[in-house]
Amino acid sequence: MSNEIFMKKKIKNYPIISSDSFSELRDFQGEEGYTSNFVVKKGDEKFTYSIKPVFGYHIKSLQRAKDLKEVGELLDKNFTYQDVSPLIDFFDLKASEVAKAASVSPSTVSRWSADSLIGNAGSYQFYKMDEFVKNGVELFGSEDQFKKWIFSFNLALGSVKPSQLMLSLHGLEMVNEALEAMHFGNVM
Repeated sequence: MSNEIFMKKKIKNYPIISSDSFSELRDFQGEEGYTSNFVVKKGDEKFTYSIKPVFGYHIKSLQRAKDLKEVGELLDKNFTYQDVSPLIDFFDLKASEVAKAASVSPSTVSRWSADSLIGNAGSYQFYKMDEFVKNGVELFGSEDQFKKWIFSFNLALGSVKPSQLMLSLHGLEMVNEALEAMHFGNVM
């Protein structure tokens, strides 16, 4: 009997879409793909909206990435010390802390020049830290408010400052979880 029900179900006939119907979608694309601005038409009015870069906050090379595949390609090439310097300055990291985040020795960090590659582990860690900053600034509304939280002792993190934990992947994951919990209304 149940087979009869499925057999009697009407199949919806969807209209065939012509290529002219896609013109509105093409408005969002420039010659090189998606643009950072788009226009919405409502009656006779036009509204222009800007889209912030999806990736990167302090690491500017990430802001050119259009998708995770391009982020992965950038990570495979490794960041330079110059790429991550704005992030290092934001957190006011010492050479020993940069070394811990990049999984290298402090003496290696002391030999880095602006164009030195920081390695796969370091590139990934700084990518995740930059993502953390972007989410934190978005949540707190400003860099100053976010920095106050980063450099304050946090009971939910074992009375440790988030800035002390974020140098390792595990610690950064814990700090991200606390940030995400605040996003959903929990006080951390």
